[in-house]
Order: sequence, then C-alpha cells, then structure tokens
Amino acid sequence: MRITEATLYQRTLDSANTAMANLARAQGEVSTGLRVQAPGDDPQAAGMLVRHRFDQARTTAIQSGAQRATEELNAADSALGSLGTTLARAQVLATQFGNDTYTASDRAAAAAEVDGLFQQGLADLNIRFGDRFIFGGNKDNQTPFGDNGVYRGDAGIRQVEVAPGVYEQSSVRADIMAAGAGGGVDVLQTLKDLAAALRADDSGAVRGTLSGLSDACNQISTARSQVGTSVNIFTSAVDTCASQIVDTKQVIGELGDADVMDASSRLSLAQYALNATLTAAKQTLSFSLVDLMK
Repeated sequence: MRITEATLYQRTLDSANTAMANLARAQGEVSTGLRVQAPGDDPQAAGMLVRHRFDQARTTAIQSGAQRATEELNAADSALGSLGTTLARAQVLATQFGNDTYTASDRAAAAAEVDGLFQQGLADLNIRFGDRFIFGGNKDNQTPFGDNGVYRGDAGIRQVEVAPGVYEQSSVRADIMAAGAGGGVDVLQTLKDLAAALRADDSGAVRGTLSGLSDACNQISTARSQVGTSVNIFTSAVDTCASQIVDTKQVIGELGDADVMDASSRLSLAQYALNATLTAAKQTLSFSLVDLMK
C-alpha cells in the first residue's frame, strides 16, 4: 500500500497533537492537583464526583441550618431561664406578702418590684435572635408580646432539617408556654394579678396568685426541657454532618485528586514523548522533502 505525502503529513500531525494533549493533561494534573478535570478524563469517576459533590453541598446546608437552630434555641433557653428566675422571685414575694402581718405600704413597695418583674418577663419573651423574634411563631417580624403582655404571635412552629427529609422542631409555642393557650396560665397576666393584689392590700388575693405562679413555673420548666431535647438533636445533627462532610471530601479526593508523584512522573514522560515525536516528525518531513527534490 502506497503512503502518500498527505497521509504521512497527517499521521505526523496526529502524533504531535496526541503528544501535546498528553503533555497538557499531565501539566494540568500537576498544576491543579486534579486527576479528573473534565468528564472525558474518566466518565465514570466524573459522574460519581457530581453526585458526591451534590451530597456534600446538601449536607453542608443541613449542618448550617442545624447550627443556627442550635444557637437560636440556646438563646431561647437563656431567656426562659431568666423568666424562670423572675417567676421564682414573684413566688417569694407572693408568699411573703400574703402574710397578714404586712402593711399596705409594704405591699405597695412589693407591687413596684413586681412591676419590674413584669417588665423583665416581657423583655425575656420579646427576645430576638438575629433579625427574628423567637417567641412569635411564624409572626417573627414584630414583638410577640405587647406592652400590656397580650400575645400577638401565632401558633406556628418552625422546623429545621436534621437529615435529608427529616425535620425537628426548632421553636417553642409561646402561646402555650406563656400565653395560656390549651388550658395553661398566662404568665405575664399572673404577674399583673400579683401586682394588683399587692396594691389593693389584699393578702388573700396575694396568696391566691401562688397557684398560678406555680403553674407558670411548671410551664417554663416544660418548655426548657423541650428546648434541651431539641438542642441535643440539632447538636448531634451538626456533628453527624461534620463527619459526613469529612468522609465525602475523602471520597471526592480519591476519585478526582491526582497522585502528585504519579502525575509528575507522567509529566516528565509526556514531555519526553512530545520531544521525541517532534524530532521524529522533523526527520520524517525532511526526508519527504528530499525525496520530492530528486
């Protein structure tokens, strides 16, 4: 079979192009540290890399949401702890000034202190985390409790993903915990009732608030227990996600990262092969030109 000059030239050009492509790929692996730089480098590995990177992004998003939920719930727990302290002090005052030995002046002074406790409780229940009021349900862009202590939020409960498709409660229903929905007591109203009884110098009415104050303390305690359980779940989710992210990064590295020593060796071989190809091409084309001149 006779090989034409055009065929010889094309074969030489193809060999040179192949050698240059191999060199470029080896240089890319060494400079980027990546074995799979394009789908064509390893189609199967490239497909797996896409899936693992998607999983990594999803896990990272879940971790971020769970971490924020943990921080918000910790803020809620701190506020509820303060509210519990406020109610405990109110119980002490109700017990003390429910005794008939105290005078109207004494109870008036105690009423002023209870007014301060009411304001502290109101501040605790209107706490913000970031740009959100955390005890307002889904109405988190306004103070959930008005100046008079009336609840203005709703019964919404926020949920945050802790695993793909699995959600955990990340907020407290303040209408139940503090506003008395579902048969409970209105925490802030109970403080107002105590202050009113003290101002009225009515020792019997003062003693009558003790039951409501006890129920209010129990409601806050129950809410804190719920918050604690949720914090544990979200903390566990954050830790699990962190472990999964590390594992996924390792898999991605094994699939797509280049072996530095191997890539460097192949780079040297590719450079040598290109030089050899170009030298051979030069000689081949030179001989061809000589034959044409004869």
